[in-house]
Amino acid sequence: MFSCLSKEGAKSDLEKSYLPMAKGKPGEMVLVMDSVQWKPQDGVGADLYKMVLGKSRGVLPQPEPQFTVTQVIPSGFTSILKQARNVLIVTTFDQNTRESAVLRSFFGKGVIEKLRKEQDKFHFIKYDAWAQGQTVELLFAKDEATLREILKDPAKQRMIAEPFHDLETKNLQKAINKTYSRVTDKFLRKNMNVSMKLLDGYKVAQNDENFLWLRHPEQSFDKNIFISKVPYTDQKQFDPEQIVLDRDKLAKQYLYGDPSNQNSFVVTEKLVPVESQNTKVDGRLAVETRGLWKTNNITMGGPFVSYTFTDKSGAYLYYVEGFIFAPGMDKRELVREMEAQLKTFKEID
Repeated sequence: MFSCLSKEGAKSDLEKSYLPMAKGKPGEMVLVMDSVQWKPQDGVGADLYKMVLGKSRGVLPQPEPQFTVTQVIPSGFTSILKQARNVLIVTTFDQNTRESAVLRSFFGKGVIEKLRKEQDKFHFIKYDAWAQGQTVELLFAKDEATLREILKDPAKQRMIAEPFHDLETKNLQKAINKTYSRVTDKFLRKNMNVSMKLLDGYKVAQNDENFLWLRHPEQSFDKNIFISKVPYTDQKQFDPEQIVLDRDKLAKQYLYGDPSNQNSFVVTEKLVPVESQNTKVDGRLAVETRGLWKTNNITMGGPFVSYTFTDKSGAYLYYVEGFIFAPGMDKRELVREMEAQLKTFKEID
């Protein structure tokens, strides 16, 4: 049902080992789509960009597209472009242009007629199709009206985008695994009985019983990670509103904005709602929270991403957060780096 991939995509580990490594930077995407549908301002391609590709992922201080998109027509989808790390192929079956005919060739014989009758199917995913570390997705609908309805559904928007982000995170973790600070990991194991693979440069800013704040200050940005462990007493502790309340309590106690000013501390920005969703950390259910932080005197601010989950015994609750101060810089990839590091969290027996 995904003939372009079933024929050319690698099927075994041996075949994959002969593939080139995927090319491009994190967040870059090659979009294979007929210009007839992509370019018009009122076209379905505009809806795709507005509702998915160009939409910010999570909460950021300024809008940033979740993907940096390069659009190519199907006949221009060359062997070089097939090595891109993220490839999205989009078509609707009601088109009769030359390029739409090329797109239809991506499907197997008889597949299009079958898909016209199966309204619930709208995409397929293939990993390592033409390159190692690659995600390829085929997005389709019987006609443009149907595709527009798909793009309006927030759940389907996420289903379209997240496979790319998931593999980006895993690829980044593979890179981090080669260069992470063994010294920091040893400190975490000794002081908190946890392991995290963090990049070099993090220093201890606060270390209290069941609380640790690590900072990585640079001239142009300041990256921060903190970990807290508290008794787990109520399911309510997983509610997004309660997570923010507990975060602000911790931040006021431990996270200073200015070391020389005891009245300066970190708070959650309330003017922009946080976004929450379920995920997994260390094999356990976790609540991911994304939002903005600021100092109470509004001298600093930026994005944060956090994970709330129980320990293995179910008696304690971990809250692990990464927050960033990077004025004048794009923050999409800084937040992705935080996400990748935080998700390496493991509790030590």
